[in-house]
Amino acid sequence: MKIALIWIGKTRAAWARAATEEYLARLTGFRRLAAVEGVELSGRDPEAALLRRAAGGRLWLLDPAGKCLDSDQFQRFLAREAGAHRELLLAVGGADGFGPAAHAAAGGRISLSPLTFSHALARVALLEQVYRALATMAGHPYPH
Repeated sequence: MKIALIWIGKTRAAWARAATEEYLARLTGFRRLAAVEGVELSGRDPEAALLRRAAGGRLWLLDPAGKCLDSDQFQRFLAREAGAHRELLLAVGGADGFGPAAHAAAGGRISLSPLTFSHALARVALLEQVYRALATMAGHPYPH
């Protein structure tokens, strides 16, 4: 299974970049389950780049108004969606969220929480949840 974690916009926060690198390094330990890639899209039209990337896979948008899943539900969602498609793309929007074209192309919206998080915090929370899900799928106990 292939999973692409995509975030729109550059993150200037050093702590978020460090946490991103840490989780991406940890996720390499689960390559036999999933190849996980972190992708930062910025520039003139990052949403167009997202849509081009999503053409070959299944796109889900992270949105506070999306379906809220607990960690067990997220693990089942990840297993189901990543197993059914060539690539699963989970996207964290920029400051303005996603436009109509991204919403139209997406399989749906999921929420990390009913709270609204900063772009940097949402990225780290998504990475942690993907790590937790893959660790559980691999039979590793994950501390609570």
